[in-house]
Amino acid sequence: MTEAELLGALQAQTRATAGGAEALEATERAIRRFVWFPEPWHLHVVTLWTAYTHLLTFSQSLPIAPRLGFFSGSPGSGKTRALEITSRLAANGQDVGSLSAAAMLRIISSAGRNEKPGGYPVTLFPDELDRTYSANSAGNQDDLTIILNAGYKRGAVVLRAHKDKQDEVIRYDCFAPVAFAGLATAKLPDALLTRTFVVHMKRARREERPDSFLPLAHAENLEHVRAELSEWASGAAVEIAEPTALLGLLLDGRITSVTDGRDHEIWSCLFAVAALAGGTWPERCLAALESAKAETADRADGSKSTRLLAALRTHYASRPANIWPVGISKQDAATAAINLDPLAFERFDGRDELRPDDVGALLREHGLKAVRVRVANGRAYGYRWADLQDAWERALPPLLEIEDEENEPNAPGSIFETQ
Repeated sequence: MTEAELLGALQAQTRATAGGAEALEATERAIRRFVWFPEPWHLHVVTLWTAYTHLLTFSQSLPIAPRLGFFSGSPGSGKTRALEITSRLAANGQDVGSLSAAAMLRIISSAGRNEKPGGYPVTLFPDELDRTYSANSAGNQDDLTIILNAGYKRGAVVLRAHKDKQDEVIRYDCFAPVAFAGLATAKLPDALLTRTFVVHMKRARREERPDSFLPLAHAENLEHVRAELSEWASGAAVEIAEPTALLGLLLDGRITSVTDGRDHEIWSCLFAVAALAGGTWPERCLAALESAKAETADRADGSKSTRLLAALRTHYASRPANIWPVGISKQDAATAAINLDPLAFERFDGRDELRPDDVGALLREHGLKAVRVRVANGRAYGYRWADLQDAWERALPPLLEIEDEENEPNAPGSIFETQ
């Protein structure tokens, strides 16, 4: 493809496929009837992701299968119901409950032999991922993590040794969209979270509770909505059959200007659905993206090392007026983390609270090494704020900008070293 052709593809506006906006509206109504979400943009993300599973089955050129995760801090928040409803609306949805790595490979491989248009890939819906990724199951989830991470891209395979023939290796296709649910304490790996649209669920108040779902009464209606999505997706796939048309959609300036890297990979999938559907869906998708960024900036979810960095940044931002040591000791870092993020650090990995040695191990994941540094009470082994600032900028979303009149030489987020 010449540079001129590529430029033309990037600037091309893919026309909306007939019936797309209506199919997405029907999907959104069906989900909203039975599932309550704390924020409206959560519903938009789930609707677009559900529609994307259908587009994925008809367009063999779409390379990515983003994950969708429903999480909450307590049971009874609608996570399982969200999986149940979404599984009935997604393409080739299978509500599999607890899922092992071996079962997952066999389900995906079996679907790969389906020659019926729209029959591949299968969409999996495992529940209770907090049990899989818990302190008690450490080491048992490695195979599942590999499959969930690798199966995010089309063409991905995992290798397994033949049970009876030691000199033979079996290649298992592992490409499939996956939606899962679990308590917020699930220790999901960072690499998996970057591939996932995370929806934080909350228990609905009495006046917010959605309708109860009864398969006997409501399954037929959901199947009708699912069929509408499938029919629309089959036509929409024709619109992006040419590589230039698909590139023009995935690299549309409206999405590339606000995302990059892994964020662009997953959000361009939803934006492709929104652009093909037309109506107000492109604007809803972009608004959901901005809301997701804001929510991520406000939360410290993720690995323990990332949560530690977030706690230390908050601790630094709350320093006394214009006076702050050059660094922080490992002991003070542990204390600050426990005070600011007790959920993660009061009982670290199921035992006693976070210790100074734990701080060292976690921050080494971000390339930080303890050095002798001047702290409030003299000198101790710890970390320079300047080094932590670099780690914050690399690993954490930016803090919300403050007003100009509040910007002082020592505003939170800048490095001020006393002499």
